[in-house]
Amino acid sequence: MTTADDLLAVIRVHADRVHDAVRRLGCSPEAAIEVVERSATDLVDASRHEVLEDPVGWWFARARVLARQLAATGDDDLPVGGGVLGGDANQVRLAEALESRPERERAALLLRDSYDLPAPSVATVLNLDANSAMEVVGAARLAFLPALLGGPSLSLAGHVVELASLARLAEGGQPAARDATTRRHAQSCERCATALDAMERARRLLSGLTVVALPDDAREALLARVEAKARQGLPAALPMVEEEDWDDEPHRPYSLSLITLGLVVALGLGIGGGILASRPGDTSVAAQVRNFDQVTQAPVLVVPVPTVTPTPVLTVSPTPRVTYLPPSQTPLPTATATATPSATDTGVPVEPTVTLDPTSGPNDTLITVSGTNWLPNSSVTVTYSSQIATGATVNTQTGPRGRFTTTIQAHDGNPIPGPHTVSVTDGVHSASATFTQT
Repeated sequence: MTTADDLLAVIRVHADRVHDAVRRLGCSPEAAIEVVERSATDLVDASRHEVLEDPVGWWFARARVLARQLAATGDDDLPVGGGVLGGDANQVRLAEALESRPERERAALLLRDSYDLPAPSVATVLNLDANSAMEVVGAARLAFLPALLGGPSLSLAGHVVELASLARLAEGGQPAARDATTRRHAQSCERCATALDAMERARRLLSGLTVVALPDDAREALLARVEAKARQGLPAALPMVEEEDWDDEPHRPYSLSLITLGLVVALGLGIGGGILASRPGDTSVAAQVRNFDQVTQAPVLVVPVPTVTPTPVLTVSPTPRVTYLPPSQTPLPTATATATPSATDTGVPVEPTVTLDPTSGPNDTLITVSGTNWLPNSSVTVTYSSQIATGATVNTQTGPRGRFTTTIQAHDGNPIPGPHTVSVTDGVHSASATFTQT
């Protein structure tokens, strides 16, 4: 079972990152604090009943679920103003480009490139295997750079290349054996080389995104409540057993070297005395003097004295702290870069979009429906239907930027597997996406 100290170390390190993630997924400041505490408490409860192989990924995944439920009550704007990021223009541009991407891509970029979470943790959050998670990260990087700098979209559709391998190569370091083939291909393929360069640039830019931390008072109060719960339900860390320190032993009245010298002298005297006592004949002093040259001098035995090396005292590593990146030091392109034109800039209406998460599942699956480029502050109707019948219908409201996020149940009275349609209309525009019922 996970100890309370181990789990609290994870919570202290990642509390501000979880807060930043749910804010950038659409939660208001108050809702974001609530999500951080509820998800941390759920993490403690889960650790009491099972061994979590990836507590970091589990926590971010739980926070993402709660954030998606509360995002509809948010303010439709990411935390890019009001002094939260110090009014830094580069940070505002990065945040707005990130906001323009669908929620799934946004989460993948934040977790892997901004927070540098390992690929297995990203996979846990996205409910995928590690290789599929890196494919999502790679595709998100290719879409992020044009959203930031303008220009044509980058895509490898129809090109035989493993996107996950390119995503791993963009992170640098020694490539794995399975990625070496992709690297050799990219060196000779202009299309893959361009995509690899775009992924590297996107990762560098996102690594400079400032973490929107919890307010100090809210953070301390939240951590205190979570710590109290963790210490009630989880075992404490095992005490560290320190080995005996030779320097702390009481001093002996005689040193080892002096005792050894005494033993050598006693041994020499004993051997000499034994030889003299075994000699027959005259034992007078004169005879002993005459015969002394026949006595072989006793050898001197040198006994090495072991050198005692004190065992270093084990120390406890300090509690890890979160170090936040300052406003991006990565130079962004100058203001001369051509931004993606909006509807008001060109007079040409922008087509509204609809994205689903997930895009397939059994009957009655709860689908998260997200939309962009709709009429601002207007009512939209979301409908789930098959080719022969209409299922659930949900009404929701767009924000000032024409975006919305809602959920709808994939219910079909005649649960026939196959494609079903999720259609959206605001009375003027319409769009749809396909959900595959399994």
